[in-house]
Amino acid sequence: MALDLPAEVWLQIFHYASEDDALFDHALPTSMAESSWFKIVFDDQWILKSPSERINTSQRRSYVTKKAIMATCRMWRQLGQEFMYRLLFINDPTNLARLRPLLDRHRGLGWWARRLHITRYYSSLGVTIDDLERSLVGIIRRSPNLETFIMDWPIKDSLLTVADALCTYCPTTLRTLHLNVPSLFLAKVILLLDGLPALSHLHLTFDVPAPDNFHLGAAAGLALTFNSLEQLSLCGPFQDFFEQLMGWELPALRSVSLDFLSYREDLPDIIEFLTLNGPALTFLDINCIPVLDVPTILDLCPALHTLAFNFDWRLESAEGETWGVGSLVNRPHANITTIGCHWLHHAFGVGDAAKYAAADPLVTHIIRRRNDMNFAALNKQSFPKLQRVRVLDRMLLRDLEAANGPSPDCFERWERWWNQCASQGVQLQDCTGALLGTLPQDEPEEDESEEEEEEIRDDLRDLIRQCREMSITRDEPFYGYPGYRRRSGVFPQQHA
Repeated sequence: MALDLPAEVWLQIFHYASEDDALFDHALPTSMAESSWFKIVFDDQWILKSPSERINTSQRRSYVTKKAIMATCRMWRQLGQEFMYRLLFINDPTNLARLRPLLDRHRGLGWWARRLHITRYYSSLGVTIDDLERSLVGIIRRSPNLETFIMDWPIKDSLLTVADALCTYCPTTLRTLHLNVPSLFLAKVILLLDGLPALSHLHLTFDVPAPDNFHLGAAAGLALTFNSLEQLSLCGPFQDFFEQLMGWELPALRSVSLDFLSYREDLPDIIEFLTLNGPALTFLDINCIPVLDVPTILDLCPALHTLAFNFDWRLESAEGETWGVGSLVNRPHANITTIGCHWLHHAFGVGDAAKYAAADPLVTHIIRRRNDMNFAALNKQSFPKLQRVRVLDRMLLRDLEAANGPSPDCFERWERWWNQCASQGVQLQDCTGALLGTLPQDEPEEDESEEEEEEIRDDLRDLIRQCREMSITRDEPFYGYPGYRRRSGVFPQQHA
């Protein structure tokens, strides 16, 4: 009876089984995306997975499911090709060399490709950069409907070739671009973007600052227009790129993330950029060490729903106050619902910050005082719609888990911040989205009764019987391959 189902029904079943809908979302993860705890069984330790790692895990899990579907029978293999090739996740560069000739022989397979994600390249695996470049260009050429292109490592000398392939074969379909580029290739990046006017989500990571004598040549001063660009994310020393960005037309821009890492010199004029583009923004994330004028930023961005900034900053409005309590606003902001807190490394006295506090207690005291000032400014008078405050630093949460909570001399700070939020109906969260102070725990082991064990055995017998019945109607024998079954418990349940 199963084989009598129409192909449309099987395709819908495969669609639900693949669980890859979220992977085709054009939006890129932001600092507000939730991390998750993962238990290493053999080491009996908890690790914290970043949003990007969670996405990669989802892609691997989806691939295993699709491969199992295609290995079941001839009909499923034929129907499952669409699902197998619409998402191409490459975590081994040698797979690029294998995939290209396959797409050359069966050109219809590349037509399904919507997402191409390539993780880090390791030269020790026996694939040269020239081989990788040729294979990658060949794959792009066979993927005319590509919508998302992500590369997690710098492509350096291959950037021009890959950029030319993207602009040639998918200029109108590409919506999401994620690249890690050398600053010296900034001119090539600008020319690449000029050839991709349909982009809606862009992330660029730059490696090192460009030299002082660096020139953009023909790419300097280009007045680009991106009518569809909604999300812009920049990381590293991107000052030169940002200066060029100031002259571009970005009418659809709604989300901006700026992460300067540890670079603190020659920051671009963010206030001027927000003067031009701030009124329409709903998400703004600025992670930098130099202090910025938060009240002015909020005035320039009246539609913001989410704001994230460095909570180690010293509020100018707190200067001269007896208790150092200032304000984050010039006037109440009507739309802010979520505030993200970067840094806060010294707030709870754990990890390397605890060692630093012992070596230089005065600096630690000053930073903690700034944290208290900024947190005290989070109230419903300034932010009437405030719903959550989220501590964003993953390393801080790892240190809290390792230390089983704040140090004794910082526990009062956690209680004070918690009570401040609770009294206003605001949730104080960590980077997993759980309430701050909720650490991962093992599930309690429950003793199963004899009746429960017998019920499990009956279920197993019934499952074996069904498998035997299916094997009779299968077109050809199924030969399993190592790792085709995914072990349960990969994503541990979060405890609230």
